[in-house]
Amino acid sequence: MRQQVALAAAVLAAVVLPTLAFGSAMLTGKYATTIKSPSQLKGTWILSLTQGGTYTVVDNGQLLVRGRYATTGARITFGHETGSGACAKAGTYTWKKSGKTLRFTRVSESPACSGRSAILAHTFTQR
Repeated sequence: MRQQVALAAAVLAAVVLPTLAFGSAMLTGKYATTIKSPSQLKGTWILSLTQGGTYTVVDNGQLLVRGRYATTGARITFGHETGSGACAKAGTYTWKKSGKTLRFTRVSESPACSGRSAILAHTFTQR
């Protein structure tokens, strides 16, 4: 019985772990979006996602947020943020990447983090 459980765990790890790593690797890079309105969000926003699970958000050359992200399949959770634009709570989104285009769809987000959801509602292009 123990051997069967160990074998099942090994098979599951062989199937699931590469999928999780693939999702993160697919997202690694710099993405930009330009927002024209509302005026408080106007600018060129750069979202940088690293292989190590960290991210930054820059608006018009100014670093506003540093944080950590985690992916599970097509879901990404942003959190542990610091900086002048940081949100105290984590937010979860689904993501879809097609070529160099990246789109997020809100799954759960605190109303206090409306800035993050407003930025992520835009389409990003990989640089």
